[in-house]
Amino acid sequence: MLTDWSGMARRFPLIRGGGALLVLVGLGVIVGGAGGRNWLLPALITGAALAFLAMMIGGITKTIFTGLGTPKIRHWVVLGVGFIAEGGLVNLVVAKVPDRESREFWLWILFVVGVHFLILLFSHGPVCGLLGLICMLNAAVGLLLSDVPYRVFWVTDGVLKVAAGTAMIWISYRRPSQA
Repeated sequence: MLTDWSGMARRFPLIRGGGALLVLVGLGVIVGGAGGRNWLLPALITGAALAFLAMMIGGITKTIFTGLGTPKIRHWVVLGVGFIAEGGLVNLVVAKVPDRESREFWLWILFVVGVHFLILLFSHGPVCGLLGLICMLNAAVGLLLSDVPYRVFWVTDGVLKVAAGTAMIWISYRRPSQA
């Protein structure tokens, strides 16, 4: 059940790490969108690098799983499938939208990242799945509303990621007595 916060964290022990990753990547997306076209990719890469570093440190020290238990093989398999699907879909966007500077390219990238969050629902929990749906909707609206600067949708995507990541971290620290 969605209101069983402590149970959700135990069922999805990757939730805390996923949340931390989302917060850092989301901040990179926000900075990139707010900074302009030349900032999009560097800020995204910086956010992703910081997220990777946080995951590495959290994994090595095991603090990322404290109180959550050890992820099962199925969690890791789903995570791998999600990354493979995302990579394949990004390659499809690159092949279909050759103008890497275009509005269409960047909004489709946001859309396919949202798709991969639907897969991660099974490894990181329902917040991740809900994030996927909302990110896909945000990108689709951006593709439809060509009069609105696409950076508005880019920043919105970052805010969504930070909010979902924060919620996932919060859920991961809930204790049964707080539920």
